[in-house]
Amino acid sequence: MMMKKTSIIFFIGLLVLSFFLTGCFNFNKNYPEKHFFVLSAKRGEKFPASKSDAILRVSRFRVSPGFEGKSFVYRKGDSNYTSDFYNEFFISPAPMITEEVRKWLTGSGLFQLVMSSSSPVEPTMELEGVISAIYGDYRNTEVPKAVLEIQFLLVGDVSSQPVIVFQKTYHEEAHIKGNSPDSLVAGWNLALEHILTQLETDLKDIKEDKI
Repeated sequence: MMMKKTSIIFFIGLLVLSFFLTGCFNFNKNYPEKHFFVLSAKRGEKFPASKSDAILRVSRFRVSPGFEGKSFVYRKGDSNYTSDFYNEFFISPAPMITEEVRKWLTGSGLFQLVMSSSSPVEPTMELEGVISAIYGDYRNTEVPKAVLEIQFLLVGDVSSQPVIVFQKTYHEEAHIKGNSPDSLVAGWNLALEHILTQLETDLKDIKEDKI
């Protein structure tokens, strides 16, 4: 009886080994790779050094809960959103877009200095922002769009008596070609450039005594 059990165990061991040797257990199976992307807003013109005394601090932006993760978000229906595990931002949207805004306004010439929230320099103005929407709109698969919406709040007299100087929400929808992640990122970049161009124009229109 003992010999019979030993033979059965030996047979099962040979069977399992044969699975390994014949490749039935394939541990080298290829799974889809994850891809990482960054956003970038490129301005065409840089202005000369500013004559303004205003020092602007750009605080880290916040993101609406539905879009604060790294994964790309796609809108498939009026109330149907999905996330993409394999395509995502290299870093979260909040710090990435905050830095793009800071670099853009640095080149605007509207301020003596544009700094991040970590700078020890005392600002005279502070810019806050909320990214309320950032997704790919595929409700119409023939005309997909990259959607970006940002709310800005500019606060003056930061060190003494803070007062809201300017606030506005910008919504941009950039049409994209095809359904690839690269096309979606290109659309977001274009939407961000349009938003920052409008923001810069609006800030120029504010009375000089406020900036």
